[in-house]
Amino acid sequence: MEKTIPYFGAIDLALPNEYNEAIYSVDGREIDLSLAFFNAFEGEDGITEFSAVKDLDPAVLDRVARFMEELDSKIALAQAACIADFHANGEVRDTYIDHHLSEFSPEELAALIDGTDASLPVEERMLAKLHLCHIGLHPMPDESDGSFAMFDFTFGEDLTNYVVAVKFAEDGTIQSVDVES
Repeated sequence: MEKTIPYFGAIDLALPNEYNEAIYSVDGREIDLSLAFFNAFEGEDGITEFSAVKDLDPAVLDRVARFMEELDSKIALAQAACIADFHANGEVRDTYIDHHLSEFSPEELAALIDGTDASLPVEERMLAKLHLCHIGLHPMPDESDGSFAMFDFTFGEDLTNYVVAVKFAEDGTIQSVDVES
């Protein structure tokens, strides 16, 4: 039996692909979508291990489908969370922007903020260039993370390996805004 998930297409409930990919367009940019199915368990050495899922519960895909049907509103929430975190001197400003401000050459910084409002402080101009690059859904979270979805924002994959990760719970509430590599 299969169930169709927006943007991902048909998912086989008996033996789903462990990792599924799709593309979504936001403001003229192609955003990578991923949907991962795995079982997390504690291995013999105490380290979390993962195994493929067989016989996926249809309720899991129903939850994913509901989340995906509201994708545009979730993107807006994630963007607003980045802006609010920046203005609260949180991870976006203190870790992501300040780190890159000290790492970018003057030429890289000038290229990054080109086209932004020159009357704004450079940090706000950098914030304006932060954009969504990936949305990962993992509806069977392990205990170490517990997030249902993660929205990754970047200045550009060609400029940095770091992302601002906005993590969502299954009910659509934001759990955290973190910087990850």
